[in-house]
Amino acid sequence: MADLPRFLTAPLLRSWHLRWGADPAEVADGMPGDDLFPRAQYRCTRAITVAAPPEDVWPWLVQVGCLRAGWYSDELLDDLSHPSAREIVPHLQDLKVGAWLPMAPTPSATSAFVVDGFEAPRWMLWRTPSSSWAWRLVALPDGGTRLITRLHAVYDWHRVSTALWVPLMEFGDFPMMRRMLRGIRERAEAEHRRLVPLQVDGRRLALIRRVHTAAWFSIESCVGYLLYSGLTGRSDRRAGAAAAVVAGECLVFTAGGFRCPMTALAENAGAAGGSVTDIYLPAWFARNLPAIHLPLLVAIGCLHGRTLRRRRAGRPPGRAGS
Repeated sequence: MADLPRFLTAPLLRSWHLRWGADPAEVADGMPGDDLFPRAQYRCTRAITVAAPPEDVWPWLVQVGCLRAGWYSDELLDDLSHPSAREIVPHLQDLKVGAWLPMAPTPSATSAFVVDGFEAPRWMLWRTPSSSWAWRLVALPDGGTRLITRLHAVYDWHRVSTALWVPLMEFGDFPMMRRMLRGIRERAEAEHRRLVPLQVDGRRLALIRRVHTAAWFSIESCVGYLLYSGLTGRSDRRAGAAAAVVAGECLVFTAGGFRCPMTALAENAGAAGGSVTDIYLPAWFARNLPAIHLPLLVAIGCLHGRTLRRRRAGRPPGRAGS
């Protein structure tokens, strides 16, 4: 649901998302596989910065594949709803040239990516008969990694399957690739923090927790007021203001991949897990906040929608159940 707008608008934003995250030098620089498909109609170079060294990013790339470790993207679409691994899987780390990286449960020579070459932990090249997918890991002076990926795809109109392949590429590639890059970053950084914990900045972390707690209680108060006003038929300006606050929080949360933006601040301040939502909450409750809030928001929408319909019909709002 969060990526649906990106799927729908991808062809309109093609010139932008084909270079998502990459600077001009990275786009112009050569990559493995550039000479394999010189007439490829689909060419993209995308990049992201990971706060972990290449050695800690590399294992996550090695183990990708459908029904392997997954693709760290939209699991509903690319891994049959199997969650992508959140840990390094030892038995998937033996990378060899010629190995298959399946895109489907029943891979074939035409659908699965094949490892064409690699140099750990610097670069890796995958290919199919009509596409190549290259990865480069560049070490940064601060100990991080610049993760760059380049995809070439040929649209062979002599094959019937191209009629399905082209829409998948034009509409689906960018949202899936964006989420994959962010998924790799999240996992690599979390594993790096586990192995090399940051020095805890107590004052900064305490401030982040206070600000987050105040924001969380404010938003929850708005949710509570919306539920109360919906039950009592008070769809007034205060309810509208509360709805705007809640909607803004939902947009921010969704745009961040269902991850609180203050989580990264907490992680940089030395928080072990990064999460700041469970300060005063049981762990199970904090983990399931989105699932808990979804039915509440649906109920709020239905209650206020009923009140507005009654007003248009000229009837008094009344109370729930009246």
